[in-house]
Amino acid sequence: GAVYPRHCKGEDGKTKKELIPENDARPPLACYFGRVLGNGTLGRNWRGSNRLFRYSLKKRTYLGPTSMDSELSLIMTNLAKVQKGSFAFDPFVGTGSILLTAALRGAQTFGTDIDLRVLRGRNPNENIVSNFQQYGLPPPELVRSDNSIYHRHFRKHLPLFDAIVTDPPYGIRAGARKSGSRRGDGEVRPVLEEYRYDHVAQTRPYAVSDVMADLLNVAAMTLVMGGRLTYVIPSMLDFNEEEDLPRHDC
Repeated sequence: GAVYPRHCKGEDGKTKKELIPENDARPPLACYFGRVLGNGTLGRNWRGSNRLFRYSLKKRTYLGPTSMDSELSLIMTNLAKVQKGSFAFDPFVGTGSILLTAALRGAQTFGTDIDLRVLRGRNPNENIVSNFQQYGLPPPELVRSDNSIYHRHFRKHLPLFDAIVTDPPYGIRAGARKSGSRRGDGEVRPVLEEYRYDHVAQTRPYAVSDVMADLLNVAAMTLVMGGRLTYVIPSMLDFNEEEDLPRHDC
């Protein structure tokens, strides 16, 4: 219990409204400071009316091993200042958990992934779009592409995104992959036109250092002035922000 309770208790042990003057006049024993990551004044009260439970991953029709926790994705999109009218991008979209949260905040959403099978989903009723339909949200724009060669897929000369929010592949739950042949010579054989529709392109391992370097490069090229990049990075007890946190000249 409290060291110096401000209110007296009755015989039943329940707190009453009566103040204890001498305790109420005491200075606080300690003061704590923190940063507000989310509350009702930021657009939606996510803890009220069972909303967090409603958007829980357990409620989704389509999940994968790397689906981002719903509460963590709410925090990430808030840090990225995603709001109504924002254009949010996830270059490692996976099953779309982060983009779904961005759409809940009113953003237009765009996602890419190198794994075509994840983008297509299990069947017409279990895919990324079905998750958005489940909550009455407009579906995201999805493109199969490789973030390591973003410049070969999209224009890069003009800022485009208000926020890039993502969970990069670090090889913990799923290894990172990029386009290329698994063969030692690196040669990629051409695919005949009749096989291209269902063709799954070859991929090869993608070093984590390259994943982060490419992500920061894409953010530097495509974020509007004042836009934000928000991502998750694993850390150990000996994590050194100056040495271990990726940096960019921008």
